[in-house]
Amino acid sequence: MIRRSLTAAIAAIAITSAPMAAADEGGLGAQLGLPERSPQALDDFIHSPKGRTFRVRFDPESRIRLGAAASGARKENGRITPALEIHAGISVRRRYAFGEGPSRIEWQFDQRILSGFVAPFARPFGDMPSFDTVLYGAAAHRHDLAPRIVLPSSPPLSIPFPFDVGFDAEFGRVTVPRALPTGAADGGAIPFLRVSVARATAYLDPLRSNHPGRSLELGVGVRYDLDAYGAQRGTGPADSIARPRLVHRVAPGTAGSIRFRFETQDGLLSLDTRAEITPHWTSERTWKLAALGYGRVERTILAINDEPISVFLEGSYRLVPPTLELATLHDVRASLGISFGLDLTPDPRVKKIPPRSRQIPTTTPAP
Repeated sequence: MIRRSLTAAIAAIAITSAPMAAADEGGLGAQLGLPERSPQALDDFIHSPKGRTFRVRFDPESRIRLGAAASGARKENGRITPALEIHAGISVRRRYAFGEGPSRIEWQFDQRILSGFVAPFARPFGDMPSFDTVLYGAAAHRHDLAPRIVLPSSPPLSIPFPFDVGFDAEFGRVTVPRALPTGAADGGAIPFLRVSVARATAYLDPLRSNHPGRSLELGVGVRYDLDAYGAQRGTGPADSIARPRLVHRVAPGTAGSIRFRFETQDGLLSLDTRAEITPHWTSERTWKLAALGYGRVERTILAINDEPISVFLEGSYRLVPPTLELATLHDVRASLGISFGLDLTPDPRVKKIPPRSRQIPTTTPAP
C-alpha cells in the first residue's frame, strides 16, 4: 500500500505522468491514444520452479533512493576530512517510440526531484551542515533512426545529420561545500553558499546509441548562479552568513559541457560523468572562468521483493574563481555508499481495474 501511494504521488508530479498508465492494452493509455509499453517488458522477469516471478532488469533512473555514504572532502587548508553523508532523491524515466522502420523516432525523458545529499555532522561554518541538493532537473533525448536536415529549397534538399539531439536543465540547486573560500591576503575562511538558480543546455550526441541511458552529449548552454559570502574578515561574525555579500554570475550561452552516460542492458550497472567550463559575467563587472566536474558509478547488487539495493562511488570538483578579496576555491569530494531504492518502472504484471461506476444500476422488469 505504501509503495502504491508513493508511485501515485510521483505520477502526479512528473510531467510525463499520464503515459505511465499505458502498461496494458485497453487501459487508460489506450483510451487516451498514448503509446503502449512494449510486451518485451515481460522479459525483465524470470520465473522460479515454484512459479514465483522475480525482476532481474532494472531502470536506474526510475526509482526513489535513500542511502548513506562515507565521504572525504578537501578542506580549505588542504586536508582531507571524512564525513557521513545521507543521500536521497526521486528519479523518473519514461521512453516512447513513434513510427516504424527508418521513420522511427524514440524519446527518452529523465526527471529528478529533490535529489542530493547532506552531511549532517560536517559543519563548515556555524550550525550549517554541508549539503548539495537540487529541486528539479529534467532531460529530453531524441533518437532518430535516419536523422536529416531539410532545406526549404525547390525542390527541398535533404542532408544527413549524424547526431541525436537533446536538452538538459536544472533548477534550484543549493550547495554548501566543506571547503570555504579564503582571503587572498590573510588566508582566513569565509562562509559560503551557492544557489544555482537555473541551468539549461542544448546538446548533440554523436554516439546515437539504440540503448537507453547511453549517450555522449556535447552541449552549449546558459546558467545563472548566485554566490553568498559572509562578511569581510574583521567586519562581522566570522561564522555567520545572515547578512551575505552577493555575487551574481551569468553565462549567456557560454557554458560548454561534455557528458558521457552508459548503462548495461539489464540496468544493473550505470555510469554518469559530466564536465563543464563556464566563462561568465559577474556583478563585479568582469568576466571570470568557473569549472565543474562530476562522476557517479552505481551497481545493483541484489533486490529484496523486486526493490534494488545498490552500491555507488561518486566524486565531484568545483572551481570558484577569485572574487571580492577572496582567492580561488577548489572544492573536491568523493564518497562511497549504499542505496536502497523503490522501483518506479511500470510493472506489466499489474492488471488495471476499470473504475467503479457511481451510477445506480437499473433493472429491466421481466416480461
